[in-house]
Amino acid sequence: MFARKLAQITGLPLTHMDELFWTGNWQEVPEVEYLAKHQEIIAQDKWIIEGYVEENMADRLARADQIIYLDYPGALCALRLIQRWVTHRKKARPELPKEALEDLKYHTFYKVLRRKERIRIEKALLAAGSPDTIRIKSPIELKKFLKNYKLT
Repeated sequence: MFARKLAQITGLPLTHMDELFWTGNWQEVPEVEYLAKHQEIIAQDKWIIEGYVEENMADRLARADQIIYLDYPGALCALRLIQRWVTHRKKARPELPKEALEDLKYHTFYKVLRRKERIRIEKALLAAGSPDTIRIKSPIELKKFLKNYKLT
C-alpha cells in the first residue's frame, strides 16, 4: 500500500517484484527471465520497486536514489500475512495473476514471524555497498515519515 501511495503522489512508475517473480497459479518465472526484467526496470531513470530483494538484485539498491526499508517486527508482519491471506484467498492481489490466490503456509508464516527473510535483504544491502537507507520500524514511524515529507 505504501508503494502504491508513493507512486500515486510522485507519479513515478511502480513495479511490484511479485509481478516479475510469478505467473499463473504461483508458478515461478525462471530466474534469468525475472532478472532480465529487473535490469530493464532499473536501467530507466525513474522507478519505484516494491518487494523482496536479495544479493543477485543488489544493483537495484546501489542504483536507487532512495531506499525505504519497512523493517517491521516479525509479529506485525506475520499478522499482516494472515490479513493478506484472509483478503486475497479468493481474489488475487492487483499485481498478481488472477489465479494466484493467497495460500497461508506454515513455513512462510514461520519465516516471516522469525524475520528469516531479512537475512537476504541485509546481505543485499551489504552487496550494494551499504547505501543510505531509511529504516522504518513501525506503522507509526511510517506515518511520521509521510507527514514530514508531506506525502499524506
